[in-house]
Amino acid sequence: MFKPDQPIKSYKEDILGRYPFAKSLGDAILSYKEKDSIVIGLFGTWGSGKTSIINMALEYIENISKDKADDEKPIIMRFNPWNYSDQNQLISQFFIRLSGVLRRRDYTSKVNKAGELLEIYAKILESFILIPNISPIASVFSKLFRNIGSTAKNLSRLNSKDLNAVRSELNELLSDQPHKIVIVIDDIDRLNDTEIRQIFQLVKSLGDFPNTIYLLAFDRAVVINALESVQKGFGIEYLEKIVQIPFEIPLISKQEVEYLLLNQLNELIRNIPENKWNKAYWENIYYSGLRYFFKNIRDVTRYINSLRFSFEMVKEDVNPIDFFAITGIQVFIPEVYYSIRDNKNIFSGIYSNFRTSDERKKQDREICDGIIGKVKDPSPEVLRNFLKKLFPKVESIYDNIEYGPEELSDWRRERRICSPDVFDTFFKLSLSPGEISQKEIETILSLGNKPELFSEALLRLNDEGKIIEFLEYLKDYTRSEIPEENVEPIITVLMDIGDMFPENDSNFLGIDTTMRLGSLFHQLIRRFDSQEKRFNILKHAMEKATKSLYTIVYEVGFQDQEHSKYDSKETSGTEEKLIINLEQLEELKKIACKKIESWANDGRLAKQKYLYFILFMWKKWGQEGEVNSFVDNMIKDDEGLIDFITSFLEKTQSFSTSDYVIKTNWRIDLQKIKEFVNLEEVEARIRKIFSSSDFEQLDDQKKLAVKIFLDTVDGKIEKPF
Repeated sequence: MFKPDQPIKSYKEDILGRYPFAKSLGDAILSYKEKDSIVIGLFGTWGSGKTSIINMALEYIENISKDKADDEKPIIMRFNPWNYSDQNQLISQFFIRLSGVLRRRDYTSKVNKAGELLEIYAKILESFILIPNISPIASVFSKLFRNIGSTAKNLSRLNSKDLNAVRSELNELLSDQPHKIVIVIDDIDRLNDTEIRQIFQLVKSLGDFPNTIYLLAFDRAVVINALESVQKGFGIEYLEKIVQIPFEIPLISKQEVEYLLLNQLNELIRNIPENKWNKAYWENIYYSGLRYFFKNIRDVTRYINSLRFSFEMVKEDVNPIDFFAITGIQVFIPEVYYSIRDNKNIFSGIYSNFRTSDERKKQDREICDGIIGKVKDPSPEVLRNFLKKLFPKVESIYDNIEYGPEELSDWRRERRICSPDVFDTFFKLSLSPGEISQKEIETILSLGNKPELFSEALLRLNDEGKIIEFLEYLKDYTRSEIPEENVEPIITVLMDIGDMFPENDSNFLGIDTTMRLGSLFHQLIRRFDSQEKRFNILKHAMEKATKSLYTIVYEVGFQDQEHSKYDSKETSGTEEKLIINLEQLEELKKIACKKIESWANDGRLAKQKYLYFILFMWKKWGQEGEVNSFVDNMIKDDEGLIDFITSFLEKTQSFSTSDYVIKTNWRIDLQKIKEFVNLEEVEARIRKIFSSSDFEQLDDQKKLAVKIFLDTVDGKIEKPF
């Protein structure tokens, strides 16, 4: 899944057209027929693809050599000096590694003998302390005898032969054998200066055996700088003396880097639905800033690896374009990334015109200027424009362009990073418990034309504590995303199970669950121009509902309130703007009253949490006799009376300058109770219940209602304003 700066291994993976260059390199190696050792240099900056070119060149050599006789095939060894820490170990391990390669059974006897002798050569070198010009200054034979681990025969040879004698024998053996030995040393520019000098001293003096071809890959400028200190300002001349055949990798063009990047991104977005990818928005994001981060292949690799790791975790819950953008910021300018994360109030949401002062915008601009000023690449102008495209609020800061609630709703539906509800997901890579993913929202909405499945899905969300969040997100889809044929089934289901959702009331914001449902009904039903169509949708939804009553009564009550805003003269000119006409409203009232009567008869109305509101509307719609009869029957026994009183219990919230948290208070409005019963008679019965032993058997809510009722009657609780 991930490519940790991994080069390509075959020409089949070459998407940048570098294979012809690699083939030329391979041909240069194959065409060399002289016995003298030769050094080929492959020059390229970090991230230019040197290792990929080497891989393709060696692949080409192996393919060409397949049909040659065994004694004509080149012997290839790759040596990575990065695996060794000190100079003596690096040099000795090089020859030990080469020894192992030459001692393969399928090579000639002379090659095998050279391999055995190379091990001795390595041990001799390991026993010397070396200075930069490779001159031995001391031979520590006691150390040699302790560490070599060879047979007695080899030890005796070491005593009788010096370094030059071993080299002479090696030269003779390697000169007489038919193979070219290709030695590849890559990543030289990753070594420190001392180690770089050691590699070149090795190639120049210690390893320049006959029939050897060295292929050295490095950044030319880095190596010259490392050689300068030894060669006293003649690093370039020294390098040119060692490297006989230079191959300079052609600079990778911006177009090639861009091609590689977009090719990799296409793989990531292959399964993203077309409607989730806004091409115009992508082009704005890419050309305004994202493209400036990529200068070489390594930049692309770092970025794609980061995306591969994180995008899979959140791809269903974030806007992919925004995630690509913020990941670019994270990888290349992390200081800006963390500043964005820590300033959510500046980068997400919108400014409310009537609440936002010029001073506030000025302060926010100063913070943005400070964040943008942290980096030099990309330029402040590029980064500022990039952030303006990604975060519209930044555009408001700099260009005084204002956005409203409609755009905010769109951003949330599109899972944009600039939405306060989605912002955090881009930085924590997962949803918190209780949050709902966009995939889950859209999966549930796809069931809109299957009422039973849609209802089951909403009830599951209700059990998981996610239904309020779902209703909040649902309003972002009501304008066009929900097909018109699904509007009626969705309204029908919501009206049927709306009473089962948690209250989620907020006195400060004035929004509770029923208000959310009503808002959804109206947004959906306004999709249709015909009042007749709207009326039929509401009528059928009310008739089919069996599990909820308050949601129905609330909706009809809202329609009644809308009509009551206009007198008879005004209605003639404005009624067509209302959801339904007056005649249709009367029909809905009748349906609601029948529902209430049915619930009253089967006992469910007495247990309704919102009993007062339902009784009030039932009475208002001309059913006073039925209301009185129901209440009289309900409060005949103490249990019913307590239920009746409890239904008037209201929760309120207050906050003062001396408070650190919002206070929750409870109240009962005696005036509302008076609309249905004789307060004095009820008071006497409630006092009797309170003083009886049965009081302690009541649940906490009913106990609270009894106490609040009596405290209100006794003046211990101020009357509601």
